[in-house]
Amino acid sequence: MSKIYSIFFLFFWISGFLFIHAQENLVYIKTGKLFDGRINQLRTDMVIVIKDNKIVSVGKDIAIPADATIIDLTGMTVLPGLIDAHTHIVLHSGNYEEQIIRETPEYRAIYGTVNAKATLEAGITTIRDVGNEGAGFADVALRDAVNKGIVPGPRIQVAIQPVSGTGSYALVGFSPYYFVPNISYEADGPSEIRKQVRRLIKEGADLIKVYMESFEKKQIRTDILTGALNYSKEELKILVEEAHRAGLPVAAHTYSDHAARLAIEVNVNSIEHGLYLSEETFQLMAEKNIYYVPTLLVYELWRDSKIFGQISIENKIKLTNTVEEHIKTFKRALKTPVKIVFGSDTFELPGTNAQEIELMVKYGMQSIDALKSATSIASDLLGLNDSVGTIEEGKFADIIAVKGNPVENISDLLKVVFVMKDGKIYLNKL
Repeated sequence: MSKIYSIFFLFFWISGFLFIHAQENLVYIKTGKLFDGRINQLRTDMVIVIKDNKIVSVGKDIAIPADATIIDLTGMTVLPGLIDAHTHIVLHSGNYEEQIIRETPEYRAIYGTVNAKATLEAGITTIRDVGNEGAGFADVALRDAVNKGIVPGPRIQVAIQPVSGTGSYALVGFSPYYFVPNISYEADGPSEIRKQVRRLIKEGADLIKVYMESFEKKQIRTDILTGALNYSKEELKILVEEAHRAGLPVAAHTYSDHAARLAIEVNVNSIEHGLYLSEETFQLMAEKNIYYVPTLLVYELWRDSKIFGQISIENKIKLTNTVEEHIKTFKRALKTPVKIVFGSDTFELPGTNAQEIELMVKYGMQSIDALKSATSIASDLLGLNDSVGTIEEGKFADIIAVKGNPVENISDLLKVVFVMKDGKIYLNKL
């Protein structure tokens, strides 16, 4: 009989020890206002429970043990970590051409490491890098170093280099006898395109980016930013087919409505920039579940000489017209059910990513929808909706807090005071 009591005692002792040990691993976050990434309103006085790197529960009446580890964010607005779907993390401020010609990929990788930290501390916990602009495999190396915890930064999806037709995306204005580094993987015809996509898959790309058109090849007009089409429908169909066979999405750099229609026909996953799209085209995108990543900010920065250095009067006029048309396009998109995703393209100003969201609201998007574009909708585009983009049970603990209320004043999104990614705190200004 005493042996039975001993066994029971041992069982309860072990159970109690395991329970207490499990409790010790729990972190309780008390929120003031909470945007969970999905619903159209803020919830108040919620508690988020985290174990290791995952959210285990979210609720209003969760009991918190007296000796629990508590993070008190009751004076803040708490949100999922933001997702920037269009960046170039290894570019930096200064002359664009000199970066590519004079700087080694290794040097730019160091810049990328600094940029990654600034980006993370701005509340961006996930990014999609859509081309490293001739930096070798610096983006792949940075992605892997972040994943292994070697350096701090957002989780990164990489395109490595975009696929483009010969001469369609390259440095321009140089003698044809002068060798300049490639900033894209040039491929012509179905067989070359198929090979380049396969090469990118082999090299570790998470997505394929294609240049539908580019001003570097040929300007169609002088009054707005335009570019000649790079590929036929047959070529594009092969590119998308090969990418999708490997489970990789396709992002299409697009200016014109015509190019967007062609991209839609071959079933790309997102239209990037989309400067001059019609309402009908956005309706088609919505029907086929193709996302729109407008990147409004970069063209305004370019127009104002805040990136790429000083520009000529002619280019300023061209970019002023481009920005005006782009804004009209964005407003047309808002009239349709197309899914709009936050992408900053602010490669020269790391940590300012959320200024893009300010512009989206300025030009007519509801604040709550803009927040969704940077959380749940962005995670859908990146294929990460089972792990990030919302604050709910089972997701990674990517959680940020800002002063104020970004639903009432979207600029408050720039007042980040707390950043947790994957259950680890990277910024705490409380």
